[in-house]
Amino acid sequence: MKKIIITGAAGFIGFHTTKLYLEKGYFVLGIDNLNDSYDTEIKKFRIKELKNFESFTFKKLDISNKDKLDKEFAAFSKNSKPEAIINLAARTGVRKSTENPTVYYMTNVIGALNIAELAVRYKIKSLIHASTSSVYGDSKARKFSLDAETSMPISNYAASKKSSEVLLYAFSKLSNINVTVLRFFTVYGPLGRPDMSPFIFIESNIRRKRISLFGNGLQKRDFTYVDDIVSGIFKSTKLKGFNILNLGNNNPVSIKYLLSLVEKITKTKNIIKELPPLPEDVFYTSADISKTKKLLNWVPTTNISEGIKKTYNWHIENIKWIKNIKI
Repeated sequence: MKKIIITGAAGFIGFHTTKLYLEKGYFVLGIDNLNDSYDTEIKKFRIKELKNFESFTFKKLDISNKDKLDKEFAAFSKNSKPEAIINLAARTGVRKSTENPTVYYMTNVIGALNIAELAVRYKIKSLIHASTSSVYGDSKARKFSLDAETSMPISNYAASKKSSEVLLYAFSKLSNINVTVLRFFTVYGPLGRPDMSPFIFIESNIRRKRISLFGNGLQKRDFTYVDDIVSGIFKSTKLKGFNILNLGNNNPVSIKYLLSLVEKITKTKNIIKELPPLPEDVFYTSADISKTKKLLNWVPTTNISEGIKKTYNWHIENIKWIKNIKI
């Protein structure tokens, strides 16, 4: 029996990762607290889709609650231990972390600590942990290299994620678990997060709503299609020791270009309101994925034009219920 634990299963990346493992015949324990960091209806929809698989077990709980987490790990590991824990549970969103930093540190740091301790207790050999390109801060580098400075984050979200990376490094050295930290670069795709620009831009265009453009739109992001991210997660479970890897598309584009792609696909003009830039937002992200290619034999396969088209098609196919999701 192949088993795996995935936290954050109701999240965007968590849903797609869980679905992949279920399709590959795994028994999956999915954990999520269904928090209201964005509209919970889309999280409930994802879990409903996953429950179509008999091999999926869902538990609603917060990874910062160690006692409850321990109970579920014990039950799931009773007859045979899981191959890995994939920790995709996190409080996300750079801007919101300024408003409520405590909840970010509780989930992203204390939660990661709880999971690491339980991985050791239940002798689960591999722990995959989601981090973020935000740890690079407002880097001016052309490519964000793994040996770049990451001790100067400019948001509480990034600081909490960097803290979890350091914590897990210590655990990997003090125990016999394999830890891989994956730094994701602006993930998008079907069933995405309604608080991120691809979802907001597409839905605002369809609904004829105004789009708030913070700054001049020349900011660039390394938008990465969710299927590529999930492929990297799946391959990373085989790595030994401690590793940090970038998962990005390796081809950043500007926010204005993304807006123009949406207009091209929908054949409808966006309604834009320009606003001042926000202090938590970085100007540029770009992943150096040379180590990822070498260790995982992984490369992204979906470019931004193709990915946005696929995402738009999903929005149109689900237009009846998506129109009620708050953006």
